[in-house]
Amino acid sequence: MQTLDDVLPASHFSERHGRSIAAPPAAVWAALQDIRLGDLALSRALMGIRLLPARLAGKNEADRMVSGRILEDGPVPVLAADPDRAVLAGGVMQPWKITGGEEPPELDAAALQAFAEPGWVKVGLDFVLEPSGSGTRLTTETRITATDSKTRARFGIYWLFIRVGSGLIRRDMLRAVARRAEAG
Repeated sequence: MQTLDDVLPASHFSERHGRSIAAPPAAVWAALQDIRLGDLALSRALMGIRLLPARLAGKNEADRMVSGRILEDGPVPVLAADPDRAVLAGGVMQPWKITGGEEPPELDAAALQAFAEPGWVKVGLDFVLEPSGSGTRLTTETRITATDSKTRARFGIYWLFIRVGSGLIRRDMLRAVARRAEAG
């Protein structure tokens, strides 16, 4: 399976979070597949604020991102999955634009790695499950690479404002996966 290192080996911006979960990888995988931002109060609130301009502009995908499953309806599509072990998602976007920017092209992993059209950031994220004692260590990493220096500067300003919220959403997701997996 391709990994984040294969798709975005270097990044301009990144964050990584992890959590130990007292459940086997299969239970963690099942919980991860079912997580929805709309089920998580903190994440729903933060994404609601971020997506409000898109909703007001009539972009319905904003509602889908909150109500749908994160891995099915998230901001970037799943590129590869190895059940009980890892999932890789990635795509391009223009999140600093108030209503989310242009419609991004659909890219597979190889096309994402090669993508260089100015005005976009390439985003890759993964969830990796590793057996750990009698449980599982679940980590998630997000990497962002701008396609040009002007876009890097624009995204850098945006990142200053959203990075804390982005980290809170990821930790909220990891907590929710742990609760579901540990509840059996």
